[in-house]
Amino acid sequence: MPGPEYLEIILPALAAGLMIAVLHGPLGIEVLRRGIIFIDLAIAQIAGLSVVLVNLWNHEPSWILLQSAAVASALTAAAFFRWVEKELPREQEAIIGSCFILAASAALLALADHPQGGEEIQHILSGQILFVSWTAVLSFLPVYIAASVLWFCVPAVRQGVWFFVLFALVVTASVQLVGVYVVFASLILPALAVNKFATTHFGQAILCGVIAVTSGLALSILADWPAGPIMVFTYAGTMLAYRLSWRQWA
Repeated sequence: MPGPEYLEIILPALAAGLMIAVLHGPLGIEVLRRGIIFIDLAIAQIAGLSVVLVNLWNHEPSWILLQSAAVASALTAAAFFRWVEKELPREQEAIIGSCFILAASAALLALADHPQGGEEIQHILSGQILFVSWTAVLSFLPVYIAASVLWFCVPAVRQGVWFFVLFALVVTASVQLVGVYVVFASLILPALAVNKFATTHFGQAILCGVIAVTSGLALSILADWPAGPIMVFTYAGTMLAYRLSWRQWA
């Protein structure tokens, strides 16, 4: 049984992972329905780029400054992608994917001469969920609570520009907690897990995420492997288990 020192690491990481699983499952279903698979990668990378630039410009930026920059860049990207959806629907995936590549390349260029540039890039991509503190969890918790209430109680936010705004705010928080890779996995893989169900199953998508998070963190601790990449694999494994179960009972 883990000692107190392990619980200090595991519990805030578990809380962060579960917060993300509960909201990303439903959001991912909508992303898959709209056919904008790469929007999470693009917005996450753009928000991550803004965090990098603020840290380079100000070596000890305040939390408010950092979040303001991340949210502003994510909302700008969301507004642009909403315009693309309306005006250039047949090209939206190509444009969104191109924005992801541009933001990723800009981050590489910005950190090219930074002494810890490689570490910073790794942090953006794979995250450091085992280093998440209770302070970070509690700082972002209101975002997830408000977004969850809006999503489940005000269905209108799932439509039009409001979906993009809500999505941008959630992804901005999530990428700082778990990195780009886990953000993508936690949105798309639970949605794929339940995609063949006859009706929309938000609850099953959430359960898929919960299983992936808990098993991923357990494997990471037991095997001393990086938590972010392991969670991507546990999300994929859970998704495959769901798909195989659906085929068996269909």
